[in-house]
Amino acid sequence: MSFDLSFTSLQYYLFLLITAVVYFQISVRFRSYILLAASYFFYLSFEPRYIIFILATTLISFLSAYLMTKFKSQRLRLTALMFALCFELLLLGTTKYWNPIARATGLFSTLDILVPLGISFYTFQTIGYLFDVYRRRIVSENNFARYALFISFFPHLIAGPIEPAQHFLPQLQRPSTFNKKALALGVLLIVYGLFKKIVIADHLLPIVNLIFAEPEKHHGLATAFGLFLARYEIYCDFSGYTDIALGSAQILGFQLSPNFNCPFFSSTITEYWQRWHMSLGHWIRQYIFYPLVSTPFSRLGVHGLVLLTFLVLGLWHGGTINFIIYGLWHGTFVVLDGKTKKYRLNLYQYIGISTYPKILKAINILFTFFLIVVPPTLFFRATSFNNSVALLKNLLYTGWKFSD
Repeated sequence: MSFDLSFTSLQYYLFLLITAVVYFQISVRFRSYILLAASYFFYLSFEPRYIIFILATTLISFLSAYLMTKFKSQRLRLTALMFALCFELLLLGTTKYWNPIARATGLFSTLDILVPLGISFYTFQTIGYLFDVYRRRIVSENNFARYALFISFFPHLIAGPIEPAQHFLPQLQRPSTFNKKALALGVLLIVYGLFKKIVIADHLLPIVNLIFAEPEKHHGLATAFGLFLARYEIYCDFSGYTDIALGSAQILGFQLSPNFNCPFFSSTITEYWQRWHMSLGHWIRQYIFYPLVSTPFSRLGVHGLVLLTFLVLGLWHGGTINFIIYGLWHGTFVVLDGKTKKYRLNLYQYIGISTYPKILKAINILFTFFLIVVPPTLFFRATSFNNSVALLKNLLYTGWKFSD
């Protein structure tokens, strides 16, 4: 018997209801085990073959963190950290990046393997945990079942948010109690998420697919309109899933990290990245940008490190040239935002618009969204680099009129 436990299926909400009822009815001693069993059942309903990847990642990171806590020698602690990091990055690289690189370069054969569901999210979560233990920000979790639940908790397993250990592990260490307000808030979040996903994203998707799948049939204006809709489709799809994840966790008595905060109302691209996919942004800053400052890469300077960080952010989405361009586009404009801030403020004062802050903010929001945020969606959403080139040609050369 197969189960459809996707967030938009009725079976998922029956599963969530049964899990919540059992969870709050049994003894506190067994609650972690119930949630762990539910989480693995949830994962198995999608990809039974690839459960080995999350189990291996969980076991290796748990043991490595335990050894880092026990070892007195800094060299041994670093060895334990590097072993776990190499193991996890090897799994991630093989499953997620091997085939795209093989197809793009032709240097080696592709592998008969699918990308395990959620591997980017749970890999980044374990890497953050390992670094926090290594830096002695936290003590390693000594209960394997609880740690396994930290990695596999089903509401955030597939699409995040990426949970910091300091935020989520303490919640697992103390029993949650049933709360009617949390239940009501959870249900509202789920309904709101379903609305964004089913009513908005799923209805925009066919239009976006039509324009992106056959770019040669559409002219500039239609392509620009498709880009605009694609940006909203991606947002409503992803943030809808996030709201359902947060709502599901609320029902079970847990607080997940917020992931979106009205990103399209950002006045600058820097502010946009403080509002868009917030858990990933926090992870990138904590475990990529700040650590690079104390390495030889610091010779690149702050702006060089920003570009390198956004390159990693682009690659996180996928190992293709399109995602590299997407990351570098955003990194370049974040750098330009910082370097031109003083000149922009002087310009606003010179032309007198700074005396109308609401108008100025509206102009900046429109400029940021339409001229900085929307354009790289072309590379993010395109099915291939050739597809993105065809779409770009439409924008630049085919005229701003609808197709005949």
